[in-house]
Amino acid sequence: MVPNPIDVAEWPFKTEKQDYVLWVGRFDDTKGAHRAIAAAQSANVPLVLAGPIQPGQESYFEEEIEPHLDDDRMRYVGEVGGAEKHELFANARALLMPIRWEEPFGMVMVEALACGTPVIAFPEGATTEIVQHEVNGYLVDDEQAMAAAVGDLHKIDPAACRESVATRFSFETVAAGYVEIYRQAGSARPRSVIAAVSPRNRNQEDG
Repeated sequence: MVPNPIDVAEWPFKTEKQDYVLWVGRFDDTKGAHRAIAAAQSANVPLVLAGPIQPGQESYFEEEIEPHLDDDRMRYVGEVGGAEKHELFANARALLMPIRWEEPFGMVMVEALACGTPVIAFPEGATTEIVQHEVNGYLVDDEQAMAAAVGDLHKIDPAACRESVATRFSFETVAAGYVEIYRQAGSARPRSVIAAVSPRNRNQEDG
C-alpha cells in the first residue's frame, strides 16, 4: 500500500489550540457528521463542520445536521480551501473521524496531523494506519468513547502529531513506495509470458 503524500512545510503548525473540535468531509451517513455532533455535545465542546453538500445529501443535512446548528456551539462553515482550511485545521483541538466504512485513506487526517492537531477516529479502514493510538490521537469505538477522548487531548503532543506524518507521508517516501511496487511487478512477470511473445516463438507459431 502506498499512501498519498503531503508536504508538512505547507501546513501551519500550532501548539496553542482553540476550544473547538473539527469535522471535515462529505455529508454522507458513512462519514458520520451526525456522530461528530453527538460526541461534541456529550463532551460539551464546540464543533465546526466543513465540507460540501453534494447532490443527494440534502435530506441528510436537513434532517441530521441542520437542526443542531446555532452559529455558536455548532457551526457549519461550508466547503473550505486554501488559507482558510489551513487555519481551521491548525486551530482545532482535534479532528473527529467517526466513520462507519472502510475509508481508503482519509487525507484530512494527515492534513490535521501536519498542523499538530490530533485525530480521534473510529477504527475503520485506513484510520488504523494513520492514527497511532495515544501518540497522535485516539482510536475509539463509539461516540461516548470519542467524547471521553476529547478530555484526554492534553496528553497528546502536537509536535508528535506533526512528526508522525512528516516522514511516513512525505513525497520521498511515497515515490520510493511506487518504485518498489514497480520493481516487484517487473520481477514477478512469468517467464512463460515472456517466452510466448518472443520473436522466435511467434515465428514457430506462424509456421
